[in-house]
Amino acid sequence: MGESLIYKAARHLWDDESFQGNFTHLKLENLRYNLNLTQNLKSEIDFSNLMRAASLFSLVNDEEPEFEKFHESAFRIAYISSKIWLEQPQNFSQIVAIILTRIGNFPTIKKQFANDDLASFIELQAKNLPHSFALEALARYEGNTVKIGSGDTANLLELTDFQRRLWDGLKNNNDLISFASPTSSGKTYLLLQFLTNSAILANDKFIAIYLVPTRALITEITYSLRSLLSSENIEDVEVLSVGGDLDKPIPSKVIYVFTQERLLSFLANIMPGHLSRINYVVIDEAHQIRERARGTLLHQSLNWLKLSYQVSKFVFCSPVISNPDLFGKLLTHGDYFVAESHITESSPVSQNLMIVESVKGRRNELSVTYHDGSGSRYLLSDNIKLDKKRSDDTKAYFLAYCSYYLGGGKRNIVYVDDPSTADRVAKKLMSIIEDVSDDPEILDASDYMARNIHPDFVLSKSIKKKVGVHYGKMPSLVRETVERLFRDEKLDFIVCTSTLAQGVNLPAHNLFILDPKVRDSDTNAFDSISRSDFWNIVGRAGRLYKDFEGNVFLLKQPSKNEDWEEQYLSESRLSDIVPSTQQILLEQHADLIEHISNAGKDAKKGIEEAASFIYDISRSGRSLDFSLSWIPSLEAEVLSELKRETDEVESRVTLPHGVIKKNVGVSPVRQQALYDFLLSQLILDDWLLPRKFSSALEFHRIVYIILRFLDSPEMEDERLKKYTWLFVGPAFDWVLGKPLSSMVGEHIKWWKRKKELFELDSNNINSCIRDLFDQVENKVRFKLVKYINCYNNIILEVCHQKERPDLMERVPVYLPLFLEVGASNPLQIGLISLGLSRMTALEISKYIEIDSYDGDPARLRRIVKDLSKRNKKIPLLCREEIDHYII
Repeated sequence: MGESLIYKAARHLWDDESFQGNFTHLKLENLRYNLNLTQNLKSEIDFSNLMRAASLFSLVNDEEPEFEKFHESAFRIAYISSKIWLEQPQNFSQIVAIILTRIGNFPTIKKQFANDDLASFIELQAKNLPHSFALEALARYEGNTVKIGSGDTANLLELTDFQRRLWDGLKNNNDLISFASPTSSGKTYLLLQFLTNSAILANDKFIAIYLVPTRALITEITYSLRSLLSSENIEDVEVLSVGGDLDKPIPSKVIYVFTQERLLSFLANIMPGHLSRINYVVIDEAHQIRERARGTLLHQSLNWLKLSYQVSKFVFCSPVISNPDLFGKLLTHGDYFVAESHITESSPVSQNLMIVESVKGRRNELSVTYHDGSGSRYLLSDNIKLDKKRSDDTKAYFLAYCSYYLGGGKRNIVYVDDPSTADRVAKKLMSIIEDVSDDPEILDASDYMARNIHPDFVLSKSIKKKVGVHYGKMPSLVRETVERLFRDEKLDFIVCTSTLAQGVNLPAHNLFILDPKVRDSDTNAFDSISRSDFWNIVGRAGRLYKDFEGNVFLLKQPSKNEDWEEQYLSESRLSDIVPSTQQILLEQHADLIEHISNAGKDAKKGIEEAASFIYDISRSGRSLDFSLSWIPSLEAEVLSELKRETDEVESRVTLPHGVIKKNVGVSPVRQQALYDFLLSQLILDDWLLPRKFSSALEFHRIVYIILRFLDSPEMEDERLKKYTWLFVGPAFDWVLGKPLSSMVGEHIKWWKRKKELFELDSNNINSCIRDLFDQVENKVRFKLVKYINCYNNIILEVCHQKERPDLMERVPVYLPLFLEVGASNPLQIGLISLGLSRMTALEISKYIEIDSYDGDPARLRRIVKDLSKRNKKIPLLCREEIDHYII
């Protein structure tokens, strides 16, 4: 098919030097406007010619080459002109509406011009437009509008062109759809709308599973789904983030929100026949399949779903990656399986990349250069004078200094490498900011954190200067409070870590980033983040339905002559992702094979999970050759050795495979060793985990054995005993529902003994607090939950073999749940299951008689709502959470 006349004309205009110069002036003037610089170039900009160009570009058909470039430029011209053109013609809003309508950017029209009433706006525009333009506008509007709900409560949802294609792809009969697009394109919003609408319209049964990479995202997605259902007054669709009582049938209409670990536990424990058909399995942030341990577990869970259940459609959602078709290859397995994939690099939000450097010899001046995305750079200013000289040249201070002086009056995200750096940057910002907030909600949050964590906790102080700190291992109430205050524009800055790259949605006007790194868990060294993670983070500046423009400041640290940004800006935004299973089989197959045959040796991150997955494949009845055929360049010799070792292990393992399969990510050989140990015990009663936590020493004795077999078989005995206390100490207090402030106090005492210090300064106290958060999240809520679940499964099998049903009844099967949620009190667990954080559940439980709790969640929800309204002794922070999540 030949090129259209419109495309030829657009391409010809694009190549015109005069147009490019005019377009560049527009973009530079916009940035000077954003940065409040004094230069005025408006007289050099020919707005009329630019608007005519935008009109032409908007007519380029989406089947033409490079149509996204033309549509993106049309949007940028129209948006910037509407912002900075002082002498707009009388019909300017109509012209902009026509351009945005042609490129399908209805969300911008709705927010920017239509005051949230797009239907009335389009109708009014159509009346005032020439007949042909009116028909065009109405046709495009109807084509990009979908109906949500049914009957009197039905609403209209206006979509971009990309969202419309995805909506159609979600509705068709294909088995799988995978799509990659910029962070700002509204993917998650669309998925949540589609799932809730599908559940509402389903006649009887509807089951969906929504997978997210981290627990931090579970709360956000769960809340969003419940809010959408509540807004439609829908009460027959449940949204659950834990499996519930799996002995009972699952709800007829339910959307589960799981991490890959929770999904695998759910699949391992659900009763046969309770789950056969699943309507949708959605994998958000699907590119995380490349992460070592987490990615292998995700891959294994997908394999399990594909081979054991009837899934109507798999949906994979990724940021800008070049191979979204990968997921179809992973799941095809030679079966009849129809997969489709889509990529777009175009964003419905305008993002401005600026490189910021210090001016040599002048400590209160900055140089800012604009990077246009195609490799060209334009100096905006080489002498931005600031009110205060830099006091030092550290990475933390330069991040704080630039974000304060360049981001004033807007919502700003400051990306940092790790939690300790987040605290340092927050302190630097506090030293620069003079004003203290008088907002009651902020002051209450500060007071609550000081009382319930520690008076020296950095966030309890920084929040009073409108600076939030955000990282994944924070208590959920604290983390979610920071997110909510930031979204409500009560915080000016949020200093955050890689949780931003893992999908937590915190749209902002400005993003500040300086040579971003991530810690390698095996070497403990910091490496540069991946290209896809970089662009995923950059996508947080501006967000569809929120901010239609975002500024990204790439900072270059003074005294360091490094062009760190080149590794990201000099190459395509698109990059391949390689599943962790493939990485390990191609690059670490020797370590993998050694671990399969000798699981007593400690392995690097991801190796044990991969070994468990390979063993599971070998026991599934499908050959390794067939199951791993999607991996390019996998040598026959490696496959042969894998088969030989897995066959040899299979001959040694007597623990039933049904038990092994329940313990995902744990080496079958290690499980067998623990099984042999328990079988050899004459008095099996001595090896039951306690149902009640009365003796830390007794708990330590059994956890020591669990870690000896399942975690650290090579560790020297005395060292392992001390290591075990790092699990048992916090776990004991955590399960008993001890307040976090008490746990912090005990940890500070231990820290003083460890460091041989009489007192700790503020820096040491915060290091101690972060260490406790890490122990709770990593050792207790992740590792210990996994290992105790495994231990319980194995000891139940031993009881069965020894014909001891009396002991089987005494196995504390709910202990992993108690460890994950941080409570063993039924009332507190009931409150947490409603969606409340542990901190709020402990606070609320003071005011409810435990004997009055009958297990009815609907009744408990009513009690909590009533308490929140009338009991002012409950901290405002907790009441805000109740209002937010108890819908």
